[in-house]
Amino acid sequence: MNMRESGEQFAPGETVYLLREVRASRQIHEIGTRAHVLADRGAVVVLHLDGSDAEVVTCPIEHVARAVQRAARTPIPRAAVPVLRPSLG
Repeated sequence: MNMRESGEQFAPGETVYLLREVRASRQIHEIGTRAHVLADRGAVVVLHLDGSDAEVVTCPIEHVARAVQRAARTPIPRAAVPVLRPSLG
């Protein structure tokens, strides 16, 4: 496994998500597709894509994000705030 600028590396079995479409032999996998890292080869990672059309692909590291990074960018839903309105009566 190779080191990244941040000093972190992708570990086998780690869950990641695609940041860009990935063209594979059978189809195009959409942005947001979940995958598991099989191997880290430096500038590229080997992934097993989840889903009914699962397959193994190789893509640049810039095309994937760790599950934690993806979750951090997900907007947090806001709780409904009760609004007191004067009664007319």
